[in-house]
Amino acid sequence: MYTAEEMRRAIEHHGVRLTPQRSAIVAELVHFSGIFSVADLQRRMEEAHPDLGRATLFRTIDLFLRLGVLERMHREEGEDGYIVGMAGHHHHLVCRVCGEVRHIDFCPLEAVIDERVRREGYSEAVHRFDIEGVCAACRSEKEAALKTKGQGPRGLKAGSSLEAR
Repeated sequence: MYTAEEMRRAIEHHGVRLTPQRSAIVAELVHFSGIFSVADLQRRMEEAHPDLGRATLFRTIDLFLRLGVLERMHREEGEDGYIVGMAGHHHHLVCRVCGEVRHIDFCPLEAVIDERVRREGYSEAVHRFDIEGVCAACRSEKEAALKTKGQGPRGLKAGSSLEAR
Protein backbone atom coordinates (compact mmCIF):
# COMPACT_ATOMS: atom_id res chain seq x y z
CA MET A 1 0.00 0.00 0.00
CA TYR A 2 1.33 3.42 -0.91
CA THR A 3 2.43 5.79 1.84
CA ALA A 4 1.40 9.45 1.64
CA GLU A 5 4.81 10.39 0.27
CA GLU A 6 4.68 7.64 -2.38
CA MET A 7 1.22 8.84 -3.43
CA ARG A 8 2.46 12.43 -3.73
CA ARG A 9 5.42 11.30 -5.86
CA ALA A 10 3.18 9.16 -8.09
CA ILE A 11 0.79 12.08 -8.64
CA GLU A 12 3.59 14.51 -9.46
CA HIS A 13 5.31 11.88 -11.65
CA HIS A 14 2.26 12.01 -13.93
CA GLY A 15 2.60 15.78 -14.23
CA VAL A 16 -0.45 16.46 -12.08
CA ARG A 17 -0.29 19.43 -9.74
CA LEU A 18 -0.66 18.55 -6.07
CA THR A 19 -3.14 21.22 -4.98
CA PRO A 20 -3.79 21.87 -1.27
CA GLN A 21 -7.09 19.96 -1.59
CA ARG A 22 -5.42 16.95 -3.21
CA SER A 23 -2.67 17.02 -0.62
CA ALA A 24 -5.26 17.06 2.20
CA ILE A 25 -7.07 14.10 0.63
CA VAL A 26 -3.81 12.16 0.30
CA ALA A 27 -3.09 12.81 3.99
CA GLU A 28 -6.45 11.25 4.94
CA LEU A 29 -6.29 8.31 2.52
CA VAL A 30 -3.37 6.67 4.32
CA HIS A 31 -5.56 6.20 7.41
CA PHE A 32 -7.77 3.68 5.60
CA SER A 33 -6.49 0.12 5.97
CA GLY A 34 -9.31 -1.44 4.00
CA ILE A 35 -12.12 -0.58 1.64
CA PHE A 36 -13.68 2.86 2.01
CA SER A 37 -16.45 4.77 0.28
CA VAL A 38 -16.64 8.41 -0.78
CA ALA A 39 -18.94 8.95 2.23
CA ASP A 40 -16.27 7.47 4.55
CA LEU A 41 -13.66 9.83 3.12
CA GLN A 42 -16.04 12.79 3.33
CA ARG A 43 -16.70 12.07 7.05
CA ARG A 44 -12.95 12.04 7.71
CA MET A 45 -12.46 15.30 5.80
CA GLU A 46 -15.42 17.30 7.18
CA GLU A 47 -13.90 18.45 10.46
CA ALA A 48 -10.50 19.60 9.20
CA HIS A 49 -11.65 20.68 5.72
CA PRO A 50 -15.33 21.70 5.82
CA ASP A 51 -14.94 23.68 2.59
CA LEU A 52 -13.99 20.56 0.61
CA GLY A 53 -17.12 19.58 -1.33
CA ARG A 54 -18.39 16.17 -2.36
CA ALA A 55 -17.86 17.00 -6.05
CA THR A 56 -14.17 17.73 -5.36
CA LEU A 57 -13.86 14.37 -3.59
CA PHE A 58 -15.45 12.53 -6.53
CA ARG A 59 -13.26 14.31 -9.08
CA THR A 60 -10.14 13.66 -7.01
CA ILE A 61 -10.99 9.99 -6.53
CA ASP A 62 -11.56 9.67 -10.27
CA LEU A 63 -8.18 11.30 -10.95
CA PHE A 64 -6.40 9.12 -8.38
CA LEU A 65 -7.97 6.01 -9.95
CA ARG A 66 -6.61 6.98 -13.38
CA LEU A 67 -3.16 7.59 -11.85
CA GLY A 68 -3.17 4.25 -9.99
CA VAL A 69 -2.98 5.89 -6.57
CA LEU A 70 -6.37 4.35 -5.71
CA GLU A 71 -8.00 1.14 -6.88
CA ARG A 72 -11.72 0.48 -7.28
CA MET A 73 -13.06 -2.54 -5.44
CA HIS A 74 -16.32 -4.11 -6.57
CA ARG A 75 -18.31 -5.24 -3.56
CA GLU A 76 -21.00 -7.89 -3.27
CA GLU A 77 -23.35 -5.32 -1.72
CA GLY A 78 -23.29 -3.42 -5.01
CA GLU A 79 -21.63 -0.16 -3.97
CA ASP A 80 -18.07 0.23 -5.22
CA GLY A 81 -15.42 0.97 -2.66
CA TYR A 82 -11.83 2.12 -2.96
CA ILE A 83 -8.46 1.16 -1.53
CA VAL A 84 -5.12 2.88 -1.53
CA GLY A 85 -3.12 1.50 -4.44
CA MET A 86 0.12 -0.42 -4.54
CA ALA A 87 2.88 -0.39 -7.13
CA GLY A 88 3.23 -3.37 -9.42
CA HIS A 89 0.93 -6.14 -10.54
CA HIS A 90 -0.99 -7.58 -7.61
CA HIS A 91 -4.32 -8.99 -6.49
CA HIS A 92 -6.43 -8.74 -3.33
CA LEU A 93 -7.75 -10.87 -0.50
CA VAL A 94 -10.78 -9.03 0.92
CA CYS A 95 -12.76 -9.66 4.12
CA ARG A 96 -16.49 -9.52 3.41
CA VAL A 97 -17.24 -8.52 7.01
CA CYS A 98 -14.77 -5.76 7.96
CA GLY A 99 -13.43 -4.79 4.52
CA GLU A 100 -9.79 -5.50 5.35
CA VAL A 101 -7.71 -5.83 2.19
CA ARG A 102 -4.52 -7.84 1.91
CA HIS A 103 -2.41 -7.48 -1.21
CA ILE A 104 -1.26 -10.64 -2.98
CA ASP A 105 1.96 -9.77 -4.79
CA PHE A 106 2.03 -12.74 -7.15
CA CYS A 107 -0.33 -13.95 -9.86
CA PRO A 108 -1.00 -17.68 -9.88
CA LEU A 109 -2.89 -17.37 -13.17
CA GLU A 110 -0.53 -15.09 -15.09
CA ALA A 111 0.85 -17.75 -17.47
CA VAL A 112 -2.63 -19.11 -18.23
CA ILE A 113 -4.05 -15.63 -18.83
CA ASP A 114 -1.09 -14.56 -20.98
CA GLU A 115 -1.46 -17.66 -23.16
CA ARG A 116 -5.21 -17.12 -23.60
CA VAL A 117 -4.72 -13.42 -24.44
CA ARG A 118 -2.04 -14.29 -27.01
CA ARG A 119 -4.17 -17.05 -28.56
CA GLU A 120 -7.18 -14.71 -28.89
CA GLY A 121 -5.02 -12.04 -30.54
CA TYR A 122 -5.36 -9.44 -27.80
CA SER A 123 -2.64 -7.09 -26.63
CA GLU A 124 -2.15 -4.74 -23.68
CA ALA A 125 -4.46 -6.92 -21.60
CA VAL A 126 -4.91 -6.36 -17.89
CA HIS A 127 -6.81 -8.41 -15.37
CA ARG A 128 -8.16 -8.18 -11.83
CA PHE A 129 -8.24 -10.98 -9.35
CA ASP A 130 -9.88 -10.50 -5.96
CA ILE A 131 -10.67 -13.22 -3.46
CA GLU A 132 -13.40 -12.50 -0.94
CA GLY A 133 -13.76 -14.35 2.33
CA VAL A 134 -13.91 -13.81 6.08
CA CYS A 135 -10.66 -12.87 7.84
CA ALA A 136 -9.43 -14.71 10.93
CA ALA A 137 -10.38 -11.86 13.29
CA CYS A 138 -13.97 -11.67 12.02
CA ARG A 139 -14.30 -15.46 12.03
CA SER A 140 -13.10 -15.56 15.66
CA GLU A 141 -15.59 -12.86 16.65
CA LYS A 142 -18.41 -14.76 14.96
CA GLU A 143 -17.45 -18.04 16.64
CA ALA A 144 -17.20 -16.31 20.04
CA ALA A 145 -20.65 -14.75 19.54
CA LEU A 146 -22.12 -18.14 18.64
CA LYS A 147 -20.58 -19.73 21.74
CA THR A 148 -22.08 -17.10 24.01
CA LYS A 149 -25.48 -17.85 22.46
CA GLY A 150 -24.95 -21.58 23.10
CA GLN A 151 -24.64 -22.42 19.43
CA GLY A 152 -22.02 -24.43 17.62
CA PRO A 153 -20.08 -23.22 14.55
CA ARG A 154 -22.97 -23.99 12.16
CA GLY A 155 -25.55 -22.11 14.24
CA LEU A 156 -26.95 -25.29 15.84
CA LYS A 157 -27.63 -25.65 19.55
CA ALA A 158 -24.59 -27.10 21.31
CA GLY A 159 -25.04 -30.84 21.86
CA SER A 160 -27.61 -31.35 19.09
CA SER A 161 -27.30 -34.56 17.06
CA LEU A 162 -26.18 -32.65 13.94
CA GLU A 163 -23.60 -30.71 15.97
CA ALA A 164 -21.79 -33.93 16.90
CA ARG A 165 -21.26 -34.92 13.25
